Amino acid sequence: MPSHIYFDFFGTLVRYDPSILPSAFNAPLEFARRASARVGQAEADALWTRAWDELDSAAHRSGRECSMLQIARRYWELLGSPTIGEGELARLVREYLAVWSAQVAPAADVRSCLQDLCADHVLSVVSNTHDAALVPRLLRELQLDTYFDRVFTSIELGWRKPHRQIFRMVLDAHGIAAQDAVFVGDNWDADIRGPQAVGMRACYVGARERGREPVSLAQLPGVVRGA
Repeated sequence: MPSHIYFDFFGTLVRYDPSILPSAFNAPLEFARRASARVGQAEADALWTRAWDELDSAAHRSGRECSMLQIARRYWELLGSPTIGEGELARLVREYLAVWSAQVAPAADVRSCLQDLCADHVLSVVSNTHDAALVPRLLRELQLDTYFDRVFTSIELGWRKPHRQIFRMVLDAHGIAAQDAVFVGDNWDADIRGPQAVGMRACYVGARERGREPVSLAQLPGVVRGA
C-alpha cells in the first residue's frame, strides 16, 4: 500500500468557477479607474483576459509558473502603463483573488474521504496556482488544512503540473520513491499523465469521458487500499 497521497486542489478537493473574468466586484476595471485609464468594462475584461492568456499560455508551454503579480503587471502594460503607485498592483491581486475565490466550496464527500485516508497515509496538496497564499488560505477557511502534512504550490516550486520536475521535487521533499505515492486529481494531463510519467500511480476524479472512468472521493479510500 502506498504511504503518501498527493491531492490536486481546484476541481478535486473543492468546487470552483474556472472563469478568469470577475463575477462580482470587477477588480481589473476598478484598478483601471484608479489609474485614470479610459476603458469601459468590456475593454477592461478583454485586456485582463489577454494578459492572463499570454502569461498562462507561456507558463503552460515552458512548465515554469507565472505569478498573479506578473499577470497584473502585464494588464497594467496593456492599459498603456498609466501612472499609479506600485502598491496598487498588489491591491489589484488581493481584490481580484478575494472575489474569485469567494465561491470556492468543498467537494462532495471530501471530509469523510480525507479523514479515512489520513489514518494510515501521509496526505499533501500539490496545486497549480499563480498565488502562493491562496491554496493554504482556502484550506484553512474551509477547515480542510488539518488533514494535510504539506501544501506544495507551483508558484513556490517554480514548476507547474504536468511538468515532471514538480512531481520529482514533491517526492524528494518527502524522501520517497514514486511507487510509494498516489496522485489524485481531476485534470487528465496535469494530474494523471504527469505523475504517471515519473512512475506514480494516479487516480482520476474528474468528469467521465470516453476512455476516462473516474472514481468518486467516496470510493477513493477503497481504491487506494485495494492497490
